[in-house]
Amino acid sequence: MPEKPRHNKPDPAFVKEKILLNRKYFIAYNIARLRELLRYIPEEKLDLFHSIPFLLHTNSPDLPGYLDDPLTPHGIYRFFHSGFWEFAKKRLRIKREDVHTFVLKRSYIRGLYLMGSSGTLGQTEYSDFDYWVVIDKDSLSETQLALLRQKLDRIEDWSKETYGHELNFFVVDLEQIRQNDFSEIHEEGSRTAQKSLLKEEFYLTFIMIAGQIPFWAVLPPGLNDAEHRCWIETASLLSDDNFVCDDYVDLGNLTSIKREECLGGVLWQICKAQQDPVKSLIKTSLVAHHFFFQEQEGLLSDMMKKRFPERRLDSYLLDPYALVFEKATRLYDLMDDKDGLDLIRQCIYLRLTGYPVPSELAENSPKRQILKRYVKAWSWSSDQIDRLQSYPVWTENEKLQFEDRIINKISFLYKLILRAAGKPEPFMDMASEDLAVLKNRIASHFKKKPGKLPLCSAYLRAKQDRCSLSIGCRDDSSGAKIWAVYDHTPSDCADNKAALFVAPELLRVLGWIVLNRLYKGDPSSIVFQRVPKSPISPKRAERLLKALARFFFSNEMPRLNYMRSDPPWLKVFVSLGTDIFAPDNVLRSVDYLVQNTWGEMFFCALDLEHIENDFLRCYETAKRAWHYLQKALPGESEYRIYDSRAIEDTTTTKTIEDFIKSFRESGAEHLKAREAQGPEKTATGRNGRGRPLLDLL
Repeated sequence: MPEKPRHNKPDPAFVKEKILLNRKYFIAYNIARLRELLRYIPEEKLDLFHSIPFLLHTNSPDLPGYLDDPLTPHGIYRFFHSGFWEFAKKRLRIKREDVHTFVLKRSYIRGLYLMGSSGTLGQTEYSDFDYWVVIDKDSLSETQLALLRQKLDRIEDWSKETYGHELNFFVVDLEQIRQNDFSEIHEEGSRTAQKSLLKEEFYLTFIMIAGQIPFWAVLPPGLNDAEHRCWIETASLLSDDNFVCDDYVDLGNLTSIKREECLGGVLWQICKAQQDPVKSLIKTSLVAHHFFFQEQEGLLSDMMKKRFPERRLDSYLLDPYALVFEKATRLYDLMDDKDGLDLIRQCIYLRLTGYPVPSELAENSPKRQILKRYVKAWSWSSDQIDRLQSYPVWTENEKLQFEDRIINKISFLYKLILRAAGKPEPFMDMASEDLAVLKNRIASHFKKKPGKLPLCSAYLRAKQDRCSLSIGCRDDSSGAKIWAVYDHTPSDCADNKAALFVAPELLRVLGWIVLNRLYKGDPSSIVFQRVPKSPISPKRAERLLKALARFFFSNEMPRLNYMRSDPPWLKVFVSLGTDIFAPDNVLRSVDYLVQNTWGEMFFCALDLEHIENDFLRCYETAKRAWHYLQKALPGESEYRIYDSRAIEDTTTTKTIEDFIKSFRESGAEHLKAREAQGPEKTATGRNGRGRPLLDLL
């Protein structure tokens, strides 16, 4: 519907008075949010948080993020008016006579803002710092833009290496923000999935760190786009000692969430659920609330802005996430979904206590206060509370079942929105390549396939840097030998129920550890129990684990690509003779771990007992490896042959490699013919834009 034309511009004196008053409210609110952020940051990371703005303002060889190029953009507008400058002066002992060296002729960064859960009830020890670095793209050359991103990458790396903390800098252009175009800052698959949804999250949760104040924060709530422009035009004509228009920046208005975005927003949360399912259900519930009830209840960001004048220190009821929790639970109340209401309450409880690794809350903290209020309102029994408080000691299987329940609820909301949309082309607001990537990412996380290794729980992933594992071979209920992974040293066979993962083969178990990044190269973090009568000693098993970790993650993360609906194979690990009770050094079995370009990892075993001689065994081993390698992209795959036997046989390894080489040479012509047939179909090519993707959910 077109906007109503504006008849009269607001009175300049009234605009000035209103903006200055709202500025005072916003600054008080921003200070309260910063206080909450500092409350939940571990003490050892406070220096990191305080240092970041100064690192963006300067480009010094003595500081992280330095680039030896005079064109490197740096400098934050009006940085000397921020508390971060005062902190930098004290920490670096900058003398008064040296201050002029930090005064820049030009500041390229118009604003630095922290968004997301930071400074809210949703912040945990594991929360990333997500910064929006706002620039005017027209003022930078392509070279300068590349240099700025390189500088930010270096600061991110320094943060990870020095503090073990994730920093994410998103370089955002002013005009693109105004148009809700976030295609350059989001992860693969979500570039067009969230537009007004992301703008709403930004306005609801952002903390101003340094730079210009967004006009949105100081203008009255509920303005339509025409009124928003009119207020800014009037403000731009004002200039006196008390009002400097250049203190503010127009990041655009937001009047509503486009319903067309909601399906894509839910798909994106399904992708993110693999990392933090609790957070994803809360966010998905909010998206569904936007879709069904936005017209009656309005935007959360406007509700939050109306509360700026009420903001008080430690007032948990005025926290952005308190609003999010309220709307998420209200959704299930309005739908009369008792199961959904029970589940979202459990997720809110776990989120407030620090999920994915919950812990005891400080007695007088805002989180504990609001949790007491919730538990009383929900009429929970002590058994319900005790059950959630004991989450860290749930078995791995119980944690995974809880995560499955969350995924099922997100899938239910997706189907509900899809049916309500009632359109043959429900994803018209998304780019087809983003839709394809989202579908493939979801499939990589949740689709079950023969031999595919499962992902561990979010709890275990979060604890991977502090995880000590024990690996042993034990009897299952039928008396068969199985390998099992524990987060403790098992005492008897009954401990099989408490195992994190079990499998008949050692390589499958080690592959699961490597896939989930539970081994970081520290030998003390893994204890291998000695298996009687087995030629695989703890030291040999440890060497095999190290070889796997180096092969699959030597360059940190594998080169993932979700554009193809049938992912090519990327890496093939061939382990010779991992039979734990082999009576001799004869090659009787070969185990394979293979990884595709989606990051999925698969195990398969080859039984060679029936093969009569070593030469044929080598041939069959190579043929199976080639089965995977021939389906890889040219020049992008790699393999490794690892001899796990007590006495390594270099002749066997060389024979297998010679066979693979001959297969590769003879298959070159077939590869050319296959390429001539045209590119592989993507998910969108096969299913069409309107495919609801219910087969994956």
